[in-house]
Amino acid sequence: MSSLEYSSARYDELPLEIVLKIFSYLEYSDLLVAGSTCSRWHSALDQPEFKARTRVCFSKVLLSDQQSPAVDLLRCERRFNHFMLEDVTLGQVRELLKFIGQTAQSLALDNVDLNDKQFYGMLGVLPHLHSLSLKRCLPLFMSGSFLESYTNSCSNLNELANNLAGLRELALCDNQYLTDAILMRLTSFMPRLKVINMSGCQIAFHNALQRRFYPNANASDSLLPSESVLTFNFILTILNLQRRTLRELDFSHTLIGQSLMSLCDLDLQLQRLYLGGCRQLNAMTVKTFLATQPLLTALDLSATTCVTDDNLACIAQTNSQLEHLKINGCTGVTNAGAIHLHKLRRLKSLDLSSCDGITSDGITGGVASEENHVLLELNVSHLQICEECIKSIASNLRSLRSLHLNNCVNGVTDEAIQFVIGQLRWLRDLSLEHCSGLTDAALTGLNISKLELSRKQSGSQASTMENFYPPYSHSLGERDSSLQSIKISLRSKAEDEIVRDARRKQVMLAAYEMNLIHKEDFEGHNIQQLRGLRSLNLRGCNRISDVSLKYGLKHVELRRLLLSNCQQISLLGMEALVNSCPSIEELDLSDCYNITDRTMQVVTGKLPRLRALHISGCSQLTEHTLDAIIVNCTGLQTLSVYRCRSMYADIEERLSGVHTLRNLNMDNMTSIDNADFFRLKKRLDY
Repeated sequence: MSSLEYSSARYDELPLEIVLKIFSYLEYSDLLVAGSTCSRWHSALDQPEFKARTRVCFSKVLLSDQQSPAVDLLRCERRFNHFMLEDVTLGQVRELLKFIGQTAQSLALDNVDLNDKQFYGMLGVLPHLHSLSLKRCLPLFMSGSFLESYTNSCSNLNELANNLAGLRELALCDNQYLTDAILMRLTSFMPRLKVINMSGCQIAFHNALQRRFYPNANASDSLLPSESVLTFNFILTILNLQRRTLRELDFSHTLIGQSLMSLCDLDLQLQRLYLGGCRQLNAMTVKTFLATQPLLTALDLSATTCVTDDNLACIAQTNSQLEHLKINGCTGVTNAGAIHLHKLRRLKSLDLSSCDGITSDGITGGVASEENHVLLELNVSHLQICEECIKSIASNLRSLRSLHLNNCVNGVTDEAIQFVIGQLRWLRDLSLEHCSGLTDAALTGLNISKLELSRKQSGSQASTMENFYPPYSHSLGERDSSLQSIKISLRSKAEDEIVRDARRKQVMLAAYEMNLIHKEDFEGHNIQQLRGLRSLNLRGCNRISDVSLKYGLKHVELRRLLLSNCQQISLLGMEALVNSCPSIEELDLSDCYNITDRTMQVVTGKLPRLRALHISGCSQLTEHTLDAIIVNCTGLQTLSVYRCRSMYADIEERLSGVHTLRNLNMDNMTSIDNADFFRLKKRLDY
């Protein structure tokens, strides 16, 4: 095909099969942009595989049939299956609920202020619901007559029962007013639940409370559920009724302890179990119950301090089907337990972060002991691991998509990251937070020593660069023979290192301006070789400078970039970054002192997809940055401006023009929730 024919090709005439194949490789944000290309591509998004990935979310708004965004949705020709309402206030929404009810398969309500009558009306128009999540809906369960037959007509209850009969997933997270009676009434309409999520609920596990509210346990009135308390014994009754279909159970952040043993008698066949933050558990209880669940594919024991090496050994033996395992924060686990993890052949994601007893030997002798092409996600943050351990991870776990090495200060060196870049070409998520030893050489592969040598050999150009990189004398003899020996430095070792880092940055940038950097200077691997990188966390890597942004970060798919406390970043690097990474949706530049109003004008003007912007502690920013945000950031949802005092003049009034803004983080707002803030100010149209 000639260049003329290529340029005149009409992509809206592509066969639907080809368009769908292209779309299958795209992230959700890319799908939205692609769908706005032409009507044919837009209609392709109505295919079931893409509708399943789409969820309509209303956050921090007043919902009413008479105004946006409800009016906008009612005008939409597309139909959606998944909806979420977060921190919303409900007005007259009868038409909206009818529209949603035509196709809704899942509904999530998070901190929604609604009463039981509104809830009945909502569920009455949702006949196709498969998943229901009620999180932090405190007013809903404050009514003691919730779903009570005496206060509701039989026809209404029958209609609710018909609509809820197909429900498979129920989540009741963080609801403190939930009681035995309410839970029994609600679940009685759902005979075939596969998922029950009770995380964060105030459940009474102690037998003394059971005896207080059910004093005659053997009498007939013991069958009547309490209107005052939620007890684990009554939850057991419900789980027993649902045991044939139940596949997922979540008791995270509850006081469940030895009560877990009671589940052994129910003959459950769970596939996913979440017990994160359950500090009342003991090792024997965990071991005994997990031995009865050989079909588990996902297990969360994070921050469960009772987990021991013996538990891990038993998990590796009896739960061999595991694909997802989280034991982060389990301080009782050591290398002796970690070495058993290589037996979990189907493991796809593993979180070992903050397990203080695990060191390099536990990793190299366990999950990274041999070649593994199944593991896709690994988190070893906050572990005392060495450089060789990280190289072992990169050598044997070649299929990794996500690697977190936060606070692994001793092991994360320039050489280690160069090895990671060279080996893990499929990485999508790389997190190196607070790895303070990293320099630009880690991300660019630039040979700084060779660059210095070429600088010294470049004659007249070198003399010009001496202003950027003055010589540093090490021996006393050298200092005596140098004019600089007259000056006595009062800097500490850390301050001296900062100065040297700044000099290193200056010489590299000066070399770039004088065309002294050539291809042969890049002897190592460049992070741009990770072509599919979508998330990069460099928080606290204060040796990273504009050089990395200019020569390394050239990723079209990069969505999330965290650069807080990278003090050497400035306008020069950000200009190159925004041109090379146009798809960034979340950017963190907090405490980057050199960020100015001009920098923010460039950033906001060149990143049209920006959804979250964090610029806290950038003290040079003024109201001109606010102007740039208002004009350019048409899709911004989160803005953090802590300690940016020069931006605070009439900030609430001015940001009312950013209709998509939902979260504003600033000083002197700790006592007021952002949702209430926006409701009271009434600054947002929707």
